[in-house]
Amino acid sequence: MVFNTFHRRKDGSFYPVEVHLQLIQYMGKNLCVAFVIDITEREAMERELREQNKVLSVITEYAHDAIIMLDSEGCITFWNPAAENLLGYSKEEVIGAELHGLVINDEKVYQLYKEGFKKFRQTGKGPVIGKTIELKAKHKKGYEIFVELSLSAVKINDTWHAIGVLRDITERKKFEELIYKQSITDSLTDIYNRRFLTQMLEKEINRTKRNGKAFSLIMFDLDHFKKINDNFGHAIGDIVFKKVAETVKKRIRKTDCFARWGGEEFILLLPETSISNATKLAEELREHISNMNLPIVGYVTASFGVTQFNEQDTVDSILFRVDDLLYKAKKEGRNCVKSD
Repeated sequence: MVFNTFHRRKDGSFYPVEVHLQLIQYMGKNLCVAFVIDITEREAMERELREQNKVLSVITEYAHDAIIMLDSEGCITFWNPAAENLLGYSKEEVIGAELHGLVINDEKVYQLYKEGFKKFRQTGKGPVIGKTIELKAKHKKGYEIFVELSLSAVKINDTWHAIGVLRDITERKKFEELIYKQSITDSLTDIYNRRFLTQMLEKEINRTKRNGKAFSLIMFDLDHFKKINDNFGHAIGDIVFKKVAETVKKRIRKTDCFARWGGEEFILLLPETSISNATKLAEELREHISNMNLPIVGYVTASFGVTQFNEQDTVDSILFRVDDLLYKAKKEGRNCVKSD
């Protein structure tokens, strides 16, 4: 028999004990032997542990971040209320289920996760253990959210478990995307700006040097545009810019980079495009622009310069050449295309 009670010290104070009472036979007699263990320290440790567990429970219960624990098979063993708010599943729905099967939409990412979890099961290590990463997660209702995941490993009863802390960063990602778009876009025409075009031109030069597939560049500007601003005002001039940009965007490919270079000048970067095809496109765009019947203004025309990348070209040299060709087109009467 084992029971707990209190013993009294000589000074009158009490202390907790665990008593092991056993009946034995000794020299033909039945005797009771009691082993008394002072459990003061053990009770203090247990009380401290209960308090810590209570604090931990409160923290996980009211934490704003989702806290999830997975066993060695990748199945959910812990799911706090914030996880339910973030991903839409109640605790009862997910305990024992495989987390990544619920929240990962991308099949390739899911397969990579399964391969990585095999290693984690054996070693407690993995490519994202101890790191913070960003990924897309699937809500119970089917839509995607951006989350920031911090993943840690803990060994319980000689088995590795993963603890993940997830934070919703959807709004932050939307804001970052908005800031990035604003940094590369011309606010008036909603096409790329000069800075982004220059970056893309540098990349295209490097890519062309690797694969040998030359690109072409078109630069054009609107003829006598100053007269439009002088006669009708800048607000009407802005409308003309927008209409021209819309007309060009409808004709070019998704792989082409269309940017406002400055003022009334525009540039088209055409990957893997010969000078002949680029010249044909420029003629087509010139015709489209000249046939636009704009409110108040009526008709406008544009002059074009077209060139193709040469092996010796740099960003500055090809831009200088296409600008010179545009200048020749304007010098020869405007509303025409000049190519080299």
